[in-house]
Amino acid sequence: MSDFKVFFERLQESLTKDEFVKLTLSKPMRKSEGLLNVYARLFKVDGKDIFEMKYRFAEENEFKQFSFETLTVELEKLLLETFRTACLFTLSEDLIVLVSKKKLVSYRDNAPSFKNKLPEIPMQS
Repeated sequence: MSDFKVFFERLQESLTKDEFVKLTLSKPMRKSEGLLNVYARLFKVDGKDIFEMKYRFAEENEFKQFSFETLTVELEKLLLETFRTACLFTLSEDLIVLVSKKKLVSYRDNAPSFKNKLPEIPMQS
């Protein structure tokens, strides 16, 4: 987890400050696998934070739910094995995580893309 320490710290900080908007994984390493990108949104279920991940394939979408702890494990796996880019959208900044072909992790901060949180929608099951 050390390579993604900054990423997970900023994710945790955005949750603590209630600034998390969404998370996107993109630029698949192998398009032939069919997974185009992954989106994560936060929902409150019975007072607990639940992340819903939408796995977008060419033909269909798949949805899975994660706690924060299991989300970090899944994100690290996806970034090392499947995707080259992650973008954490918060109300104060956008953090872009780039993973090179040699698995080197770099970061870039951008101005925030969102001024408001996304509207609440029911979770997919």
